[in-house]
Amino acid sequence: MIKWSRRKAISDLSIAFISQYLTQFILFFRNFIFAKLLGPADFGLYSAIFLFFSYGNYSNLGVIDGLSRIVPYELGAGRESKAREFLGSGFWGLNLITSAFLISVIVYSFISPFETIVENKTAVILTAIAVLLNQNFTYALLYYRVKHNFKKAYIFQLIQALLDLTFSILLLFKFRTVGIFLGMTFSFLLVCFLSLKGVLREINLIINWKLLRKILGVGFQILLIGFTYGFLMSIDKFSVANLFEKSKMGFYSVAVGFGVIPYFASVTVGQFIGQRMIEEFGRSKLKENLKIFLDESLLVIAFMTPLISMLTISLAEPLITIFLPKYVESLRYIDKLSIAYYFLSLGAMLGTFLIAVNQQGKILVLNLIFIPFILLLNFAVFKNGFDLLGIAYVTFVNFFLRTFILFVLSYVNYSKIFPSVISFVKFSLPSLPILMVFCVEVCKS
Repeated sequence: MIKWSRRKAISDLSIAFISQYLTQFILFFRNFIFAKLLGPADFGLYSAIFLFFSYGNYSNLGVIDGLSRIVPYELGAGRESKAREFLGSGFWGLNLITSAFLISVIVYSFISPFETIVENKTAVILTAIAVLLNQNFTYALLYYRVKHNFKKAYIFQLIQALLDLTFSILLLFKFRTVGIFLGMTFSFLLVCFLSLKGVLREINLIINWKLLRKILGVGFQILLIGFTYGFLMSIDKFSVANLFEKSKMGFYSVAVGFGVIPYFASVTVGQFIGQRMIEEFGRSKLKENLKIFLDESLLVIAFMTPLISMLTISLAEPLITIFLPKYVESLRYIDKLSIAYYFLSLGAMLGTFLIAVNQQGKILVLNLIFIPFILLLNFAVFKNGFDLLGIAYVTFVNFFLRTFILFVLSYVNYSKIFPSVISFVKFSLPSLPILMVFCVEVCKS
């Protein structure tokens, strides 16, 4: 088992936060430039095609998710050679399955009944190629993380963002929307070559079908959770893309780009603490040993995220007014979405805990209940003429209620339901400033 030390953990986590937010700033700046150069309609088209990439990353059928759960567990139990076997089998399974997705998208882009897909088939196919490359890149990052080489993983992540920004903007001027996806594909191709070069020499590159079946057995359920969770995260954009005109999708995408910024703090914490939880559970098999990790990570997120939320809200107006005057309408939604993502941040960490203790089935059931419920609410908002503001309010309700339920499901492992509810109230106290902002905005609107 690879040893953890507090000093190394603090050092790695600090670098991870810096890298994560630099990466997100680059991605935000990239979308900022795209929105300015393309205009609301074309930016809406780009956002719609990008959904192929967002959902395409679930096409591996759970290989990455299975490895993320199994390999740290095996390492925690001291079975390092077994972990290498799982990594080798997972690599081949990942590429076989994702290649099938690529072929399917190529065929679909020619025979699709949707005119937008056929007219933009080049961009769609490039997006599918980028999915295959991104899966291999994600595999490399996973390897570095399970080997506790977090710095290298986040450096590669930052390099990919910089390459994507450079290539996409340069090619946008020549090829418009297609150029963006061409640049993204080139960036993934380069980082795959750089990041996998050392990894493939260190793992057992022999496919063991029995181990692959185990990876898929564990990973597919987590994949379904990830897919349904990803859909719940983007269900507002999905509804806007299908119910509203393209320019509205452009306005809403800019608002989401600002509102989601606080969420990445919890993503970074979750990658560290989630792996630590799984390794500890593999070593001790005791849920009680994980409570301190859950408590401390929630406290960090609960105090850090509101600060980032309020900073985001305060900066959004001058930035959009000065640099994106065409998207001033987006300001109506950013504060609501920023607050919604605060609760999503807490929920992400709670979900990580439930997966670590093999209670992921609860998350899947919850997600499957929420999806039709939120879709119906969004449709009702559209039919009743509430426009995008109503979608933003539904998004807040979605994230708040789901996080409350996840909190109770997690803490009933340590106490009864009522004390768990009281604990949720305590963890919600740091959000009071932004909740007050939310209430003021509700009254104004």
